[in-house]
Amino acid sequence: MTIRNQRILATIPEQGSGIEYGPLHRTLVPKSGSRSIRYVDFAPRDVLVKKYESDPNVDVELIPDIDIVTDGRRVDEFIDPDSLDFVVASHIAEHVPDLVGWIQANLNILRIGGRIAIAFPDRRYCFDLAKQPSQTSDLIAAYLEERTRPSFQQQCDHFFNIRQVTPSQVWNGEVTPKTAPLIHQPHKAVDILRALQKRSDYVDVHCWKFSDTEFFDTINTVRALFDLPFQIVSLFPTQCGTTEFYATLEKT
Repeated sequence: MTIRNQRILATIPEQGSGIEYGPLHRTLVPKSGSRSIRYVDFAPRDVLVKKYESDPNVDVELIPDIDIVTDGRRVDEFIDPDSLDFVVASHIAEHVPDLVGWIQANLNILRIGGRIAIAFPDRRYCFDLAKQPSQTSDLIAAYLEERTRPSFQQQCDHFFNIRQVTPSQVWNGEVTPKTAPLIHQPHKAVDILRALQKRSDYVDVHCWKFSDTEFFDTINTVRALFDLPFQIVSLFPTQCGTTEFYATLEKT
């Protein structure tokens, strides 16, 4: 097991039953291990293979069969309440349109003491570095709207503001949010967004952008606002040279 995998899984029980979101070709919790695991994704394996077959970064042969295909619906529509011990989500939470609703759905299926292990990209060290952090009001709006797709504003933020960077460039001070090159020049970004307005299919973007401490503060704020039954029991901050932090939420 890699050090990264150890850090993500360190706070969940070594036995018990749970789910892993979006494992793609790099499952964190193997079927052959001591934990009983089901894999969750928006689409079945054959659709995922077709989507990623031309992506050189994805070995489609390693994509597992998907046990629960949500097609964008909440996971608590598929799993009995209070029935699981853990949830694992690596680079999932930043994509979900309604982050508070997603946390709530996972809490619904966990037993008391069950945990959600999250790996989240730190906005300061990836293509999000020039974007403003997500605000509590943004999460509230998505939750009250019961949002099932990224808003058009979030799409605009993505295509207009993403930068071409590597983690080492940021950590070494070679680039800053102001100097990092745009992936899409402004006129090209506007053209892309005009085209998106005419599309009806799902457009996947980073809906939520946080540093490690911003995540901690914002999630605790919405926890208190909506009286959500959890506490953040661990936060492993972003380490030098890396792009992500790890948080664990425990149902209370």
